[in-house]
Amino acid sequence: MVSYKFSLEKVLEWRAEIEKRIAKSFAIVQNELNYQEITLNNLRLENESIKKKILELNNINDLKQQYLFKQSVEQKIKEILKLIEQTKTKLEKLRLDLLEAQKNRKIMEKLKEKDYIEYKENLMLEEQKELDEIAVFRYGAAGEM
Repeated sequence: MVSYKFSLEKVLEWRAEIEKRIAKSFAIVQNELNYQEITLNNLRLENESIKKKILELNNINDLKQQYLFKQSVEQKIKEILKLIEQTKTKLEKLRLDLLEAQKNRKIMEKLKEKDYIEYKENLMLEEQKELDEIAVFRYGAAGEM
């Protein structure tokens, strides 16, 4: 009896590997986005803190210094917002790539499943032929006696 071997196994493995790599990239970019959003929240909290501090100051030099610091934080907020949008775009592209890779892998798995069912059916047919031949041989041998 010949053991089952899917002729396109290497293609299935290759597609599964592609899916893994894309999923890993997706997870990395998702973590980057989470980090960027945390950074944004921290910058916004810092900006609010600076605003409160400015209201309490009386010295003009301290006010100037805090105002410049506030502008710096606001600039960082703008930069991180832009970076978050870029990361979201990248993440969406990876999500679509991942869906496509999963679809391709599932197609190959379905082909493998159909091929295996066909293999089992052929195996059963061969076995039935052998049993039929044995039965005919035994019937013929019993008839000669």
